Amino acid sequence: MKAFFIITVFLYSLVSKGQEKPKEVQSKIYTESEVSILPKLMYGSNALTRHVYRHFKAPKKAIPVPPKIQCSFVVEIDGTISNIQVLNTIDEYYKNEAIDTLASFKEPWYPAVKDNQQVRCIHYYDINLAP
Repeated sequence: MKAFFIITVFLYSLVSKGQEKPKEVQSKIYTESEVSILPKLMYGSNALTRHVYRHFKAPKKAIPVPPKIQCSFVVEIDGTISNIQVLNTIDEYYKNEAIDTLASFKEPWYPAVKDNQQVRCIHYYDINLAP
């Protein structure tokens, strides 16, 4: 009787797992013009700017300062950012510092929305270094 019960529970668990729908993995990255609601920071739009100006480190050696560093990153469905890139051609130090500074920003985002579904979306951000 005990073996019958164990086999029944085992078979029931197999049947119920077979009925679960696999989660759809979303890999498409939308542009801001393709979504109905843009990604935004949960704690205000100035949080990223404050973080950059507090954590971006100037080089110790004399390197010409670019007036602007154009960056892009993907706002993921879970509110994190990934795929950080520097888009303009600048000195390697500034490029690495921009990527490191943005990667250290851990405040959550509201993801973009398209057709009432949260989606991955590329976001563009400029770091202005000119006085």
